[in-house]
Amino acid sequence: MIDYLKLNKEQWDQRTKAHLSSEFYDVPGWLAGAESLKAPELELLPQDLNGLKILHLQCHFGQDTLSFARKGAIVTGVDLSPAAIAAARELTQKAGLEARFINCDLYSLPQHLDEEFDIVFTSYGTITWLPDIEKWAGIVHRYLKPGGQFVFAEFHNMAYLWNEDRTAIKYPYFNPEPIIEPITKSYTDGSDGVSGTEVNWDHTISSVVTALLNAGLTLRGFREFDYSPYNCFDDMVPAGKEGHWHLRQMAGLIPLVYTLDCVKTV
Repeated sequence: MIDYLKLNKEQWDQRTKAHLSSEFYDVPGWLAGAESLKAPELELLPQDLNGLKILHLQCHFGQDTLSFARKGAIVTGVDLSPAAIAAARELTQKAGLEARFINCDLYSLPQHLDEEFDIVFTSYGTITWLPDIEKWAGIVHRYLKPGGQFVFAEFHNMAYLWNEDRTAIKYPYFNPEPIIEPITKSYTDGSDGVSGTEVNWDHTISSVVTALLNAGLTLRGFREFDYSPYNCFDDMVPAGKEGHWHLRQMAGLIPLVYTLDCVKTV
């Protein structure tokens, strides 16, 4: 079996270096006070996060995690990449904030952390790196206190199915097999030096919802968006509102992002 953890860790270590200096993430702007969290997830989160414990799964270099800390939350971020976690800790110091960061594979988190949280959060391009969505949902449930909230924002499967020029479907929607592909860059500016092999899985929205329900969560909200809050594909164009992006070839015609709002009831 392919060692997806090794391959993905290697290229995410490379991505981290490129992302830190990119305009896409704009770390200097963030340090000066810019908000990194996007509208779809902000709509679901409590307005007052002061004192709430938040666990951020697959946090990359911690920009969103630390945005929660700025709002008064007590935050813990988890990521596979050692380079990303090292960068998150350095960014914490630069921002003068408090945060805890754990470097491990998401599935092994129970070996490193034994707590419960008010909110578990994960967003944008996360579950595609995980082979077992039922096990993922179990991790979410494990770390929520009774009545705790799970906030999930993710790119819609419809954004991923196409060939390069968006003229035909390349990947089946129902695809249980891993997608193993070489990469020659990341999704940000200044990332042409990133290379390696990435291993992804496409999880249908129904499988994600069912896994969370089976784990003992109650779904309170499901919403689809016809825009992306990130300019993360080569063929994106402004969607008429600041921070909204469409695919040029099918602007406004398909969903690009979806969110789930869940609560732990059992």
